[in-house]
Amino acid sequence: MIDNVKEVKQILNITDDKLDSYLKFCEKNISDKILDRCHIEIIPERLNSLIQEFLIEQYNLNKEGIGEGKKQVSSASDNGQTVSFQVVGGVNSMSKNVDKFLDRNIATLVKYRKVEW
Repeated sequence: MIDNVKEVKQILNITDDKLDSYLKFCEKNISDKILDRCHIEIIPERLNSLIQEFLIEQYNLNKEGIGEGKKQVSSASDNGQTVSFQVVGGVNSMSKNVDKFLDRNIATLVKYRKVEW
């Protein structure tokens, strides 16, 4: 069995263990969602690269501070001088990130999906 966290840390050249708990949490989150979406009991070996891709995405979204996320302008108006921000990333958006990621990769997941009666 591949250690996805170890593989991702190697890819990202992370040498300490400060993010291990966070990356393991992300791995469990996406693994559970894959199992639920595909109606399977075990993650197929070939889906580990998909899990690793998600972990790298989550790391990049949160590398400036786990749980904080980044703010980006979501709307602006000129005369009233109103600027609105939305948080991108952060632990609070984990579930939304997983769902969006899996939706983008549905063509891969469909190959492993079992029909549920």
